[in-house]
Amino acid sequence: PENMIVSTGFAVVRPLELIASRFLGYALQSTAFIGGVVANSTGVSYPAINPTTLVCLPVGYPADKKEQQQIAAFLDWKTGQIDALMARKKELLEKLKEKRLAVITQAVTRGLNPAAPLCDSGIPWLGKVPKHWEVIPLGFLMTMSGGLTPNMANSEYWGGDIPWVTPKDMKQPRISDSIDHVTEKALEETGLAVIPMDTVLVVVRGMILAHSFPTALTEQPVTINQDMKALRAGEELEVDYLFWCLTGFGRVFSALAQESAHGTRKMETETIKKFAFPVPPRDEQRAIVRRLHEEMKRLDDLSLAAESTIARLTEYRTALITAATTGKIDVRGVNIPDLAP
Repeated sequence: PENMIVSTGFAVVRPLELIASRFLGYALQSTAFIGGVVANSTGVSYPAINPTTLVCLPVGYPADKKEQQQIAAFLDWKTGQIDALMARKKELLEKLKEKRLAVITQAVTRGLNPAAPLCDSGIPWLGKVPKHWEVIPLGFLMTMSGGLTPNMANSEYWGGDIPWVTPKDMKQPRISDSIDHVTEKALEETGLAVIPMDTVLVVVRGMILAHSFPTALTEQPVTINQDMKALRAGEELEVDYLFWCLTGFGRVFSALAQESAHGTRKMETETIKKFAFPVPPRDEQRAIVRRLHEEMKRLDDLSLAAESTIARLTEYRTALITAATTGKIDVRGVNIPDLAP
């Protein structure tokens, strides 16, 4: 855009006549310049560099402006190729996420036998399910408990060995630790309950519910805050099956979240309890879980490979920019194709 407004967290750099703007843009992305910014920044939570210090950081450049433009054109060409590769890998990651969700949803709504007779579940979003399955309100299949936040001003409650899980920890499908921890004293004096392992945790309050329904399975005892719920599977459910179902139905749950008085999103307890839940026989639940573990391992391996490629391309991109803008490589004789559309 010709005109824009930036916040105070940005610095606007306008090149003088002696330096080409595109060259300067690349020079400011080099590790040499970024290292100077990092070394001269102050603050812990939000590091920042003073504008007066920023403008004193050195930037090397060829005296010949045409050579600057040649370097910029070379980097336009090469970074364009790298960016295109990264875009394809990121697109693959998105497709793998969709594939993951589709595989889970198919397994927990249709089962593993494509020839199994189906019947209408009576639930519009669920549609048909295998005829021998049941559809039961979730409240009859599990018990649910909540958490709380001990007094933050009481240092005797914090820094212990007991994980205290909050929505910010719900970034992995398995929970064995958390960012914050509480002490035994917090358990004794506040009524904070210990959630046993093999419990499904869900987020029930927060803006994240506008687009997702974070779900995780505990691998060791934990505690939770008031924005979470812990679901313990009853006799009719395998806990892993409960986890996969809640993961597969994440978009449905997200759509059921309501806006609270504070403008955030919340999932009412009654909404969870009344949720129509497909229930195969226990042996079939175990078979579904085994299949999903196998499929998720395959998809996760593909995702990790794509993420590794993106990381390597990002490092190469930065190294190339640094080498070209600091004179480590000579691009003056390189035949650069016309990049105009």
